[in-house]
Amino acid sequence: MISYHKAAEPWTGRDDPEDGPLSKRVYHYMGKKGRRAIIGFASEAGVRRNKGRLGAKQGPAALRAALSSMAVPKGFEAVSDLGDICVEGDDLEAAQGLLGQHIDDALNHHERVIVFGGGHETAYGSYLGLSAHYPDQKIGIINLDAHLDLRNIGENGPSSGTPFNQIRALSPDRFDYMCLGVARESNTQALISRAENWGVTIIYDQDLQSDIHRADDAVANIAKRCDIIYLTIDIDLMPHYQAPGVSAPAARGVPFACVEYLMAQIIKSCAEHNCRLPVADIVELSPIHDVNNMTAKTAALLAMILLQA
Repeated sequence: MISYHKAAEPWTGRDDPEDGPLSKRVYHYMGKKGRRAIIGFASEAGVRRNKGRLGAKQGPAALRAALSSMAVPKGFEAVSDLGDICVEGDDLEAAQGLLGQHIDDALNHHERVIVFGGGHETAYGSYLGLSAHYPDQKIGIINLDAHLDLRNIGENGPSSGTPFNQIRALSPDRFDYMCLGVARESNTQALISRAENWGVTIIYDQDLQSDIHRADDAVANIAKRCDIIYLTIDIDLMPHYQAPGVSAPAARGVPFACVEYLMAQIIKSCAEHNCRLPVADIVELSPIHDVNNMTAKTAALLAMILLQA
């Protein structure tokens, strides 16, 4: 099976003409040339290889649907939809390369590209595109995730559990990775030891629950020492009641308000230290496991932050 790019389809959503010209919603601003752009990575090949619950391939469509009828604030700008990279069968590696090519090209026209996954295998394709476009820039990775995703590649090949191991393999000396919201019970000692040996900054979910400011200094420091931040958000970071529709629901999780705060701090730190945030992704939405579209709506709220900031 061959993976391919599919052009964006027209957006639709709720319309309230009786309320006049200020009753606009996100879909009214989509499909137009804007500073921000979105692209989907419709894949569950990585989740399958990682022995997770399937369904992530439908994530980009569900996220768009949840986002489309959200009311927009004053000053909301046009957004470009660049369509989807569609991963057929097990054709993951080629699809990740194709995603990278599209992101590299998109950064010629847009100051920020937001990728809708897909499993967390999306991250490797996102990084390929970002690093190709900025080959001489120091890139720091901030992952909001319950999982380190540093697994070694097994007999099934790269998966949703291996992307940051793969990224490190590209240039070990330049690897600068931070994972916020890690669940101890979801990461083996092999993964934690590997992260410590590779200098990964880990902040655990329990630490963020007890102190919302726990990551402030770490976020400021990575923005200070890097030219670019790549932000990747795995929505299984949040509690199962906030994000039931994921491959691996969290029994504890990081509260949504804390995730919003972390995103605000990342954006603020980038601005304060003249560090760009040109690529971000939101991954692991699995609509077939969702309840009342709660996970899709949660993901859409995070997308709105990235579209406006």
